[in-house]
Amino acid sequence: MRRTLRAVRRAVALGATLTVATLLLPVSPAAAASTFQAGHLNIYNGLTHEKFLHDLNLITSKADMVALNEVGPRRAFLVDWAADNGWTFYAPTTSVHAAGEALLAKKSMFEVVDKGSKFVCDTNPDEPPPPRYNNWVKYRHKATGRYVFHINFHAVAGIDNNGSPEDLPRTRCAEQQFAEVKELAREKKAEGQVIVSGDLNVDFSADKARGYEKFPWKVFEANELPNLRSVYNLYGEKGTGTHGNRRIDYIYFWKRIESSQVMWMTDYRIVGDTNSDHKGVVADFSLAS
Repeated sequence: MRRTLRAVRRAVALGATLTVATLLLPVSPAAAASTFQAGHLNIYNGLTHEKFLHDLNLITSKADMVALNEVGPRRAFLVDWAADNGWTFYAPTTSVHAAGEALLAKKSMFEVVDKGSKFVCDTNPDEPPPPRYNNWVKYRHKATGRYVFHINFHAVAGIDNNGSPEDLPRTRCAEQQFAEVKELAREKKAEGQVIVSGDLNVDFSADKARGYEKFPWKVFEANELPNLRSVYNLYGEKGTGTHGNRRIDYIYFWKRIESSQVMWMTDYRIVGDTNSDHKGVVADFSLAS
């Protein structure tokens, strides 16, 4: 009888020890937080309405927060589409070029708190390439109450040669835009979590290999903390590219030191079957309550 009681006491003590140990184990971000998806797609502005609508429905079917490029002439349609389909919409009315970088989010998940647009540069007034703008929205994530910023931009094309800068006015415009996006992200991260997306027109692999100091790898990432981190840096170069064989469409998030991190990027995927000359990018995020 005494042996039986001792055995029972040992079993109870062991169970208590295991319970305490289990409670002390680190909890993975996905298990401890609400999740959502952020998407980006540059929809070629020369598409027919039917082809444009296909691409819009495709990217919004795969994400809860979406950034678009080249959609300025379709702003009025997007305002109505968002209202009819349960999405918030922001693109400034200052010019068709400023409206090109649009931001949408599901009303069921996000509430718009603030928004803004900043002119960056125009290297060839009244002629291509058009002027550049950095647009952003501050959202309140309804499930957690946390604030999430989404910054969206489109860098001018033809600025690099295999990761090396072309000596052109538009290259200097892009360099200015990268620097201003980084500063905007740094400013907004004091108020909440930050996601940055856009068509950067610089290939990730070539940029990382070359390491030009004014291009995205050095300005945004370079594996420094705290700093921005792209899908390609965190989870590898999936697929064959987002524009031909180049990975020029990005989603980043502001990565903090571990003790301060409350939002994590947990994976991403490339979205094909678009009519646009670009593929989409969708990243998974986990946000602590």
